[in-house]
Amino acid sequence: MGRWLHNPWVRYGLVALLLAALAYALRDNAHFLREGWAALGEARGRYLAVAVFFAAVTMVFQAETLVSLLRATGVHCGRGRANALGLAANAWSATLPGGPAVAAAMIFREQLAWGASAVVASWYMVVSGLLSAVGMALLGLSAVFFLGASVHPVALGASIVALVAMLCAVNWAARNPATVEAGLLAGLRWYNRRVRAPEERWTDKLSGLRTQLRAVDVPLPRLGLALLWSTAKWVAEIVCLWACVVAVGGDPDIAGVALSFLAAKLVGQAQITPGGLGPVDVTLTSTLVALGEIPMSLAVAAAIVFRMLTFVLLAAVGWVVFLWFWVIRSREKEKLA
Repeated sequence: MGRWLHNPWVRYGLVALLLAALAYALRDNAHFLREGWAALGEARGRYLAVAVFFAAVTMVFQAETLVSLLRATGVHCGRGRANALGLAANAWSATLPGGPAVAAAMIFREQLAWGASAVVASWYMVVSGLLSAVGMALLGLSAVFFLGASVHPVALGASIVALVAMLCAVNWAARNPATVEAGLLAGLRWYNRRVRAPEERWTDKLSGLRTQLRAVDVPLPRLGLALLWSTAKWVAEIVCLWACVVAVGGDPDIAGVALSFLAAKLVGQAQITPGGLGPVDVTLTSTLVALGEIPMSLAVAAAIVFRMLTFVLLAAVGWVVFLWFWVIRSREKEKLA
């Protein structure tokens, strides 16, 4: 099976099938591309350029989060490769059903190729998700307190407390590897006794866990830097949305734009359709009207322009990057080997 997948023509065929599946999945949303192209043509060029710039910046900040976390564990991670991985993973995640799972597996595998252990790679997946959620909650709370948004802060504050508690728990586990290993071994032996299996069954799988956990004992300042990059990514996307609204002629409330973006992001997590087409657009449009205080016609145009940049454009670039680095370049390396 592995040798079969190493055949470059098989990989090309699989990519072609995936692209065909993507085109089939998007067939009912072709009007979105037509309307988006028309909206782009009518948008104000200066603000559209600002939106494109910040759409690109979001991916750079996402890569910086990866670089800062992995380098803190001693794993060498080049910025160029991290940016390529982020774009390619985003293309998979955004455009195909089940794409987020494929993207996560892709990121995990690349980290192993860079020299990270399975524990470090798993730790990154958990911590990066927590940092992203903390950043979103902080932005929501900031919109409430500093920008005057009319959203009750208690739920946001509770979310931040819970997320920070989870981060502290992960950090504690990294700083107390012996305690964690002993606790896991005790729990495993108890389970084996309950099911009347040999008490030492599978305990060898946990050997060495203490050493691997020490690798993710990251100082809090390093975690703070990663949180800064993760939050900056959300800020850049919010600025991109604001620029899209202004580009189509709107004069939005900044807090409303921030909360509209956060609401759309939460809806998009379900990934019911490729790129969240439909649910995300409806949420973004309705919240821009209610919170951003702009007319429905401008909200629709702004949402379409924003999605053309952050979904269509970034996904297209990501697929080009994937084809170049993971299909064409990998074939060239095999020829040289």
